Amino acid sequence: MMNILSKLLLILIIASCSVSKSTKTMHPFSGESVGCGNFIIYKLAEDNKEYVSVVVDVSTIELEPRQSYGIGKSEVVKVTRKKYDSEISTTLCNDVMPNKRPKELLEELASDGTVELVISPIELEKAKKDEPYKATVILRKVVFETVSIDYLRLENINVGWLPG
Repeated sequence: MMNILSKLLLILIIASCSVSKSTKTMHPFSGESVGCGNFIIYKLAEDNKEYVSVVVDVSTIELEPRQSYGIGKSEVVKVTRKKYDSEISTTLCNDVMPNKRPKELLEELASDGTVELVISPIELEKAKKDEPYKATVILRKVVFETVSIDYLRLENINVGWLPG
């Protein structure tokens, strides 16, 4: 009887170990969010040497309070990941560049996933008047060659303006 109980306990332990998987999103983008241009948003890694950018061609669409685009299925949205050898944040959305620019180590275009745009009615009115406005971007199941982003929300980022 003890032998059967021991085997059953062993099976339960093995089964519980094989089922437990981490569902935590593992990506480096936990730094600052920066927005500029007609619609360019950067989400930096904590070390400021890497970012994911979301570029939306707002000249080809009519902005709505909520809209979604499939990455690789629409020319409207482009999601890129770039990595550099040193800090990059001061060069983003800035028309004054430092003398020595960081060296680009990696560039990857997202091949799959969804980009959702959320713009409040008040901010949408500003956009229609060609004024700067705030937008929220939600990335879901974004796939790059070397990393994936299950979920990333970039909240109330200023866009619709040009540096300078």
